[in-house]
Amino acid sequence: MRTLNSAKNMASSLFLTLSMILLGFFTRKVFVDNIGVQYLGLNGLLSNILGVMSLLEGGFAASVVYNLYKPLAEDDRPKIIALMQLYRRVYRYIALGLAIFALCLYPFLGYFIKGGEDLEYVSVVYFIFVFNSIVGYFAAYKWSIINASQQVYRLTLINTVYQVGLNLTKLAILYYTKNYILYLVVESLFGVGLNVAYVHKANKLFPYINTKKKYEVEKETKNVIITNMKALFLHKLGGYFMHSTDNIVVSAFVGVSTVGLYSNYTLLTSVINTMVNQVLGSFSESVGNLIASENREKVYNVFKTIFFIDFLVSSIPVIIMFNTLGPFISWWLGDEYRLPNATLYAILLNFYIYAMRSSSYTFKTKSGIFVQDRFTPLLQGILNLVLSLLFVRWWGLTGVLFATSLSLFAIGFWQFPRLVYKYTFHQPLSNYFKKYVLYTIIGLITMGVSAALCHLNPVGHKLVYVIVNGIISVVCIAVIYFLAFCHTEQFGQMLMYAKTIFKRKK
Repeated sequence: MRTLNSAKNMASSLFLTLSMILLGFFTRKVFVDNIGVQYLGLNGLLSNILGVMSLLEGGFAASVVYNLYKPLAEDDRPKIIALMQLYRRVYRYIALGLAIFALCLYPFLGYFIKGGEDLEYVSVVYFIFVFNSIVGYFAAYKWSIINASQQVYRLTLINTVYQVGLNLTKLAILYYTKNYILYLVVESLFGVGLNVAYVHKANKLFPYINTKKKYEVEKETKNVIITNMKALFLHKLGGYFMHSTDNIVVSAFVGVSTVGLYSNYTLLTSVINTMVNQVLGSFSESVGNLIASENREKVYNVFKTIFFIDFLVSSIPVIIMFNTLGPFISWWLGDEYRLPNATLYAILLNFYIYAMRSSSYTFKTKSGIFVQDRFTPLLQGILNLVLSLLFVRWWGLTGVLFATSLSLFAIGFWQFPRLVYKYTFHQPLSNYFKKYVLYTIIGLITMGVSAALCHLNPVGHKLVYVIVNGIISVVCIAVIYFLAFCHTEQFGQMLMYAKTIFKRKK
């Protein structure tokens, strides 16, 4: 049943993601044409600045959800209710803390915006973003129980209506009024509606959690939550320095418009990254059960198959984007919105490194490994910020992105696999990197062959050029990957899993 639910989660999430791609790109095009790239950069900047507010949550959500798995599996309702009541209570205090923090941060907002003299109503925009950052916390505890019970697929209709309704309404506002404030207000109203819908669905699926009777979380469980929360706070702090400071540094030292140009690229890479996470996330709960119930050898064999799938869903988008992303931006928005090739290479390198860590990250979290690496994300994040501040003065945006690459190679590249190989598999880490290097070499060969063939493609109509390059890339991937992997154990295991899912769905 868990495997089937995982398949439903993945299928429903992928369907929603794919259905939103076209609408999302069209909305971005209309936004750039009618509002301007500076406001696009302001969006990205404020999202990153206010991302620091999430640090106040300190990993509490992940720790509570982790502790929900067992009582949900055993239908231990008193324990479930106790955790949900604790979650709700803490998040109300967090929301209040976020509001106070946002007020304290407001006077320093101007220091982060370079070249934004033409921007209007920045204060209004800021507080709308603050509201959007806070409102989700009032429904987060309801969403968490749906997530922990592997029933996210039940939210597909809600998410689809939300995404379609929001994007169509924003398109209408952009096209007919060109009013950026109204655009943001509508986004906020849809966000409130989405959270109300989540609460209603959770109440329907788990009506017993609405009791007024007070339940207390056991002292032992509280201690586990607090211990994990302390470690996860350091993870979140390091993650903020790693993932949410780039736009701030670029905006402060290069210009807010450059953040807007960069966001056009990250729009596509984030969509693909979401799909990668959904594919690999479909294994997540099964991994937790596997680790708890199977022997170490079985767990390790499953990891090798998931790592192979991780490579496929990481490298295939990189190869295709290498040959199509620049021309696609030219067709979609115009040549003036393209970034230098060096910047594109840095974006794709970071995408690949992050995506290839997903399998080891899944096994790490499902093994309950939170404390052992509590300091390394912070060290990685600080290193990234220091290098970004150094490199941005010489190489601008490209320097900031390569600072991220160097930080990942220095720490994050090997840390997740080291932990799972040491504490979960009890295997030498060299086994992991042998596979990593082999897979990467095959991916680079495929990229080189496809790029050489794409170079022969005569430049005509921009969209046709993109499509032909995409077809060439896919054919090269299919042929070379099949020849390289068709006789491997991991390829066979992947096919067996796909057949199992297909039969279950039928």
